[in-house]
Amino acid sequence: MNPELTDLYAGLSGISLVPTTFDLGHGIQISQTYAHFMAPFLMAFKPPSPGKPHPAPWKSASGGLAIGIAAELSLPLSYRPGDLDRLNTIWWIVALLRLKVGASVFVPVVSSERFAGIPSISEEPELLPIEIHLNRLVPYGGTDPRLGTDDLEWLKSHWEPGSQLLKNEDFSTAFISVDSCLWNSNPALALVMIWGALERLFSTSHQELSFRVSANLATFLEVPGSDRLTCLKRVKSLLVHNSDILVGMFWTKIGTNTGIAESGTVEEIDQFVAAAKPAMLYFSRRPIDPNVINLRQQQKLRSFKSTTY
Repeated sequence: MNPELTDLYAGLSGISLVPTTFDLGHGIQISQTYAHFMAPFLMAFKPPSPGKPHPAPWKSASGGLAIGIAAELSLPLSYRPGDLDRLNTIWWIVALLRLKVGASVFVPVVSSERFAGIPSISEEPELLPIEIHLNRLVPYGGTDPRLGTDDLEWLKSHWEPGSQLLKNEDFSTAFISVDSCLWNSNPALALVMIWGALERLFSTSHQELSFRVSANLATFLEVPGSDRLTCLKRVKSLLVHNSDILVGMFWTKIGTNTGIAESGTVEEIDQFVAAAKPAMLYFSRRPIDPNVINLRQQQKLRSFKSTTY
């Protein structure tokens, strides 16, 4: 299915729509419907010939996917978004719904036909799986949130002008990180994604990001004292141990002393080298106004460079 050449009907799950239908503008509507999307597991045991299906035997297996669809978001072929493509327009609207009414809302599949009309058509509908994840991080359980008229009026007022914010790279990266953390079943890793998003939005400097994220996580997880320092070291060690290569870039500053090394960056470099992993360092010669140079930082950086090389 080419999303640019057909009407799109996004099935919404994890939500209860109150009005029968609601117009979001440009012919985009959200409506009540019902469908049960099933994908049972089926196994084959021999490789197929080119252009042919797998040969017998086939065997069904227990498990699979079973998702209820309670509403559909329709995007007519006549709607041509300005900055987002058609599938990302659906993602943006649904992401705002998650932000407004609850993290349980998701789009398992997009169809080329209205879900209610599929039983009456002779040909097979074209379905495009979208947000199908076996493990999800949902902060609450129970009844699906109700999507009422007030929520939809808010969505109608904000989805199109709000999409202009995605032109800002920092906002776009941060928003996608926060929205994507819902698909991470590990709460600790989801928290790292959220911290990274906040850093992208509010940090005045992106230097030593891993150190600041680790410090923020340690502050969140432990009270002040030796346990917090131990937690900081453990989080930082995870970042190092799960990486294969380090690229360090310096300009005029070396960073903040961690009590172990001259900066968090230098500490990570030392850990990488001690683990016999490759570390590549780049020292920029880009010009800078002498009046804004921190001479103490510059001297420490020069000392580190001379020692390293």
